[in-house]
Parts: sequence; C-alpha cells; structure tokens
Amino acid sequence: MKKHRLLSIMTVFFACISVLPDKPACYADSSLSMGEILRRSESHYQGLKGFTADFLQLTTSAATNTITTEASGVLYYQKPRQMRWEYKAPEPQVFVANDGLAWLYVPSERQISLFDSKAFFESPLAQTFFDGISGLQKHFEVSLEHTKSSLTTAVLKLVPKKEDPNIKQLRLWIDLKTYQIDRVETQDALANTNLIMLKGQKPAPNLKSQLFQLSIPPSTLVVDTEGRELPQAEIDRLKAKLLHP
Repeated sequence: MKKHRLLSIMTVFFACISVLPDKPACYADSSLSMGEILRRSESHYQGLKGFTADFLQLTTSAATNTITTEASGVLYYQKPRQMRWEYKAPEPQVFVANDGLAWLYVPSERQISLFDSKAFFESPLAQTFFDGISGLQKHFEVSLEHTKSSLTTAVLKLVPKKEDPNIKQLRLWIDLKTYQIDRVETQDALANTNLIMLKGQKPAPNLKSQLFQLSIPPSTLVVDTEGRELPQAEIDRLKAKLLHP
C-alpha cells in the first residue's frame, strides 16, 4: 500500500466521524431538516467511545473507468485518536494510527513502514473532528445531492474551498434510520475514486489496547516513508513517542 493510499484511508476515516455543519434544507416527504439529520448523525458518533465495522474498499482508475483494486477487512476506532484498518483481502495488511505514530504492516513483505502521524491529524477533516464544526465550514462547501438521495439515505457532497491534490470532492451517504455514515467516496485531482462501504457498525467502548500497540515480529524490516531502514535506537525513540505523545 503506497503513501497516497494511506492518505486516502485517513481522509475517508475522518469523513466518517467528522462533525458536519448545520445547513438548512428539507428532504422531500420528510419532517426532518438537513440540519437536524446532521445533528443526529453527529450525536451518534460523538456518543461512541469506540466502534468497529466491516469495510469494503473499491478503487477506480479514471483512465480506464474500471475497478482496479478491491479490498476488505475490519475497522477499529477507539477514542482518543486510535484507529486500526485490518485488511483481510486480497492480502493481510494492517494500518494503525495514533496521536503520535502511524504504521503499515505487510506480513507478506515482512516490513513495517513507520512514520509520524502529525500530517494526517493536521488535515482539515481531522481538525474538524477534534476542533468542532467551524473547521468543516471553513474548509468545505457542503451541499445535498438530491438526485442521489432518497427517503432512506441522504447523500452529501463536500468540495474543498482550497485546491487539494488528494481531495477534489467527497460524498457521504447517511442512513436516515440509524444516522450512521455507511458509505464514503473520495475523488482526487485526477478523478480517481476511492469508495469505502461500512457495514455492521457496532459500539465498542472497551477495545483491547493491543490493537493499537506497535509490535514488531521477528525478522521484520522497519522503514520510514522513504524506504530507509530505521536503526533500533530510532525505533525505540518512536515507540516511546507512541507511549508518551
């Protein structure tokens, strides 16, 4: 998994749990305003200390207009700032991010890519989640897509106010029965799309701490984002940062 795919994962993740703005509009045949629906969705996620969900990820190339990648697995999230994407297909991979560190473990390559998670948490969507709704209103234009929405699902379109090569636009699908976000689609500047569908979302207030801890299996190479092998002293320093961010 390349670095741009990690950025895509983080973008999707923060889209799933970000606070959305109160923008008045009404659904056809619905007594709830758009603002009320968003408030209920926000309340649902902010009330969770943690959750799990199965996910299916589809990546489409704009050049060929075909699905080039299909992957699936389980997402784990625990407050504050702990997440784990555990890929089971097409091959096992694990991506974990915390306030201090992020890493990708690919068992087939016996390699862990280890790096600072600061860039991820400084993204507009991440700031929105941690700092409140003003962040999203500052960075995105939000609109309801009437042609894609229905009586059971609201589809929102988010467009960055400033040019961003990683995000040309975002779409969020909100289930109007549960107020869960069950689908997120991102499109980059080249019009490549990354769609993640979340299923079976369940509250999980007490996930095992081991899910978010860095454990390096024997004979595993640890590298930075540039592919440079990290000496043990640097690995120990980064692990200490994880424990004391």
